[in-house]
This record gives sequence, C-alpha cells and structure tokens, in this order.
Amino acid sequence: MNKDVLLDKFKKNVVRFGIGATIFVVALVLKIVVGLFTDILVVYAGIRLFGVLSALTTILLIVGIAAGAGTLAILLKSRAELRKLEAVESADSNAGPVLKVKGKLDPVQIRNSLITEGDKWLSVVSPTNPKEAEEMDVALKSVKETMAQMDDYQLRLKNLLDSNGADALRDTEEVLDGVEQHICRNVRKLLNIMTVSSPNTQNDLDVVELTAKNCAEDNNRLLQTTKEFIVAVTEFLNSQGDSGSSINEVEVYKNALTTQIEEGGIYS
Repeated sequence: MNKDVLLDKFKKNVVRFGIGATIFVVALVLKIVVGLFTDILVVYAGIRLFGVLSALTTILLIVGIAAGAGTLAILLKSRAELRKLEAVESADSNAGPVLKVKGKLDPVQIRNSLITEGDKWLSVVSPTNPKEAEEMDVALKSVKETMAQMDDYQLRLKNLLDSNGADALRDTEEVLDGVEQHICRNVRKLLNIMTVSSPNTQNDLDVVELTAKNCAEDNNRLLQTTKEFIVAVTEFLNSQGDSGSSINEVEVYKNALTTQIEEGGIYS
C-alpha cells in the first residue's frame, strides 16, 4: 500500500473519528441534562415519558462510546501504518547508493545486488547458451559462497569471544570486519563490470565470468588466512594459564590479513 492510499485512508478515519466523538459528546450532554432535570421532567412529562427519555439517552451514550472508541482504534492503526511507511521511506532515502565508493559497504545489500544482477544475466543467457549459463552460474555461486563463509567466520569468532569472556580480544572482530569490507569491494567491482557489460555479447560474457572467478579466488585466499587467524585466537585462549600458544601468533595472522587486504583484490 503506497503513501497516498494510506494518507487518504488516514484522513477518512479522522473524519469518522470526528463523527464518533460528536455522537459521544451529544449523548453525554443529553444524559447530563436528563439527570439534572429529572424532577422537572417527571412532573411535567410524566414518569413514563421520563423513563423513555432516560433509556434513549443511555442507549445513545452507549452508541457514542462504541463509535468513539471504535473509530479511535481504527484511526490509531492507520496512523501507525502511515508512520511505519514514512520510517521505511526515510531509511531508504538515507541508505545511499549500494555500490558507494566512500564509507562502509552493506554486505546484505551487496549480496542482494549480486543475486539480482546474476539472475538477470542468467535469464538472458540460459535460453540461447545453456552451457555458458551453467558456467556463469557456477562462477557467481562461488562468489556468493565466499560471502556466506565470511558471515560464518564472523559468527564463530563472536561466539568464541562471548563464551570465553575475552573482551580484551574484541579488536579481532574489527579485523574480520576489514576482511568483509575487502570481500564486498571485490564483489562491487564485479557488479560494476556486469552493469556496463551485455549478456548478449560473448566477449562480455567471458569478461564477467573471468572476473567472477578472480573475485572468488581472491576472496578464498583471504578466507583461508581468516580461518588460520581464528584458529590462532582459539589456541591462544586455550593456552591461558600454561605455556602454549602466545599472543604473538595472533598478531602474526592479524598482520598477514592486513597485508592481504592492502595488497590483494581484483584489479587492485
């Protein structure tokens, strides 16, 4: 439901609430009047007519309460829907471009963009060249798998530090964040090449497929060092209190990752 529809719905509910509130106020005033002038009404109109008036004002008051409460609930619901939509629109407007050059890249947006772009390419290539489409699908899946593996390593490291209460090693999570951003930058380069290339041209197909393979290979090299880094952190935690692995080994892998990030990357 778009904003204009929700806004129109909200305005109509405001009118309905106004009518319901008016009925309630009028019914309440009439009920108060009948209560204040009970003796006069009984004397001049008779007990029977007074009973009818009292019953009518009571029924009208109940209807007013129901109408007011019901329309208020509907009004609040439509206002909540409108605010939710406005919040989503505000978030979208502040999100910035998915493949932005400056600032941190969003891994979820990058992955979703890769899925969307890959599906678009495969839908064009598959009908005319199923073998080429299969090879490209394998290349793109390998890239997506590296992103999934990175998520897994980050989760494992977080669980390791949480379960050991190793707050002094929280900077290791920042190292993995740097690895993830490097992987995202590789995928961004792949996406940019896919954007300016055509799935109907064999040369472009070859370039995109080769870029995807290079992207996966570079990511996997970094992931291998990341795995060794996590193992080093694990061994350091396990050696606390004995003469086992020292923090130096953790630093060695940290430096190795930093070097790979600085020197690696497709088309770096």
